[in-house]
Amino acid sequence: MPMNGRQAENKIFYTFTHAHKTIKIIMYTFTNRKIAKALKIASKHNVKITIIADEKEAKFHRSVIPNLAAIKNIKIYLLHGKRYKHDGFGKLHAKVSIIDNKILITGSANYTYSAFYKNYEYIIFHKNKDLIKEFNVFFKYLKSLAKPYRLNR
Repeated sequence: MPMNGRQAENKIFYTFTHAHKTIKIIMYTFTNRKIAKALKIASKHNVKITIIADEKEAKFHRSVIPNLAAIKNIKIYLLHGKRYKHDGFGKLHAKVSIIDNKILITGSANYTYSAFYKNYEYIIFHKNKDLIKEFNVFFKYLKSLAKPYRLNR
C-alpha cells in the first residue's frame, strides 16, 4: 500500500463480513469507518468480535472504538504497552486480526485511512494453522492483561 490500498481495504471488508463465528483484533489505531462497518455487519450475523485496542489511541477523537463498543456481539478491551521506569508506558503497537481461527491478517498497517491510502504499509493474509495458533496465544495473553472498555453514560 498505498498502491493497492483500496484492494486491501476491500479484501478485509469481505473477509470480516463473511466470517462465521469469531473475529479477534489487536489494533493500535482504528479509525477506518469502512472496516468498522464490516464489523457491524458481521456482528448482526452473530459473529462474536473481540478487539484489543491501545488505551490511549482508543480515546482519539476519530477512533471508531467507542462506537463499536456500543454494538451487540462486540467486546472491546484496552491495553497500554509495557511500563518503563522513566518514560511511563509503551504502546500496544500490534496489528493482528484472526477470523474464525482460519485466517490471520497482520502487517504494518493500522486500520486507518492513512495506512490504506497515504503510507507505505503492508498487510499479509495467512492461512497457516501453526502461525494462527501462535497468534491466538498472543491474543489470549494480551487479553489477560487488558481492561474491558467501559462506555461513558
